[in-house]
Amino acid sequence: MKESKQNIILVPLTDVSDESKLKILNIRNEEGVKKWMYTNHTIDLNEHLEWIDRLKDDTTQIVFVIFDDKNEALGSVSVKAVDRFHKKTDWAFYLTKNSRGGLGAAIEYAFIDFVFNRLDMLKLNCEVIEGNYPVVKFHQKFLFKEEGFSQSNIIKDDQRLGIHFLGLKKEDWILNKEKVYGKYKKVLEKFNISINWNQSLE
Repeated sequence: MKESKQNIILVPLTDVSDESKLKILNIRNEEGVKKWMYTNHTIDLNEHLEWIDRLKDDTTQIVFVIFDDKNEALGSVSVKAVDRFHKKTDWAFYLTKNSRGGLGAAIEYAFIDFVFNRLDMLKLNCEVIEGNYPVVKFHQKFLFKEEGFSQSNIIKDDQRLGIHFLGLKKEDWILNKEKVYGKYKKVLEKFNISINWNQSLE
């Protein structure tokens, strides 16, 4: 008997309920999430809500909440530094500690496609803090190439750490996405990802 897919939906953070906004705050403050953020202080409610409020008028970034089919918030995925002229953007995502099992791979594949096809970007970039080598390797599985390493670039827990810079060109994605899908088909087919976005970047 064929296993049914898990439905996952991405909704802009500015459009979700107060309860879901609070859940995202809790996830942002999980140790496993903030460990790999540029800052790792505990984010309070006011700071969180002010950040969400600023998103409403910020045309350079879009933050989505990742929901399962029970409407439970599982994490967030976002683009920032959206550059319409040069058609490039940065991205990142995180999941709550209880949501793994291949979901990260499904989010990565679907969101790369979203950025290149629906946002019409030509280059997608991301940054990974030194020491988080599994994530560097994870992105490389989805065709990202390491384009540089900036030594001693940030202060984290009283240490200076470097940053890995990774990038992916649309042309490389279009040429090789089917190979990626074939390689990770069993995992990717466990999920049906939909993204609520009908706005324009103009």
